[in-house]
Amino acid sequence: MKCTYIKELLWLLFSIYAAVNGDCNKGITLIKGQLKALEKSVNMVDGSSCFSPKPKMPVAFHAEVSSDKTYKAGSPWVFDKVVTNVGNAYNSTTGKFTTPSKSIYLFNWYTLGYPGEMAHAGLYVNGKIKGRQATNNIGNEGKYITSGSSIVLALEKGDLVYIMDAHGITSKVKGRWTAFGGVQQN
Repeated sequence: MKCTYIKELLWLLFSIYAAVNGDCNKGITLIKGQLKALEKSVNMVDGSSCFSPKPKMPVAFHAEVSSDKTYKAGSPWVFDKVVTNVGNAYNSTTGKFTTPSKSIYLFNWYTLGYPGEMAHAGLYVNGKIKGRQATNNIGNEGKYITSGSSIVLALEKGDLVYIMDAHGITSKVKGRWTAFGGVQQN
């Protein structure tokens, strides 16, 4: 049964009760009790609620490196071209995503490495590596190489998530092809 029909039915019952008994206060108390019982029933049947607020829109972001960059060892990579930033949890100045709430998050990251270079992008949470990829292009004459990875993590509110070279080396990456994104799962 649709929520609007349930609410309309309850309003009709309240109107009839108030008209017959002439006591709106008792009618309101009766309707509140009926609403609670009905909501429990609806939740048991289909797991949804007609009376609870809708869940918040999840946080999501996608950002790219706007131009070719060289990142020093131990420096977070900054993805400065923001394509999507729902919830504004990604900071394009620091390259860090701050989790707005305790939840499950899905992250993905892609690297286009230069010929003859290495760029091993690691995903870090609060300074600890959680996922990695290898863009090892040593010996590949004149050709670029791409790598990508993704990870699902249970994180706490305020955790800092960012990309940095997993081996502590200087990384040279190609702009527009190197990206970082994530979404909160509700």
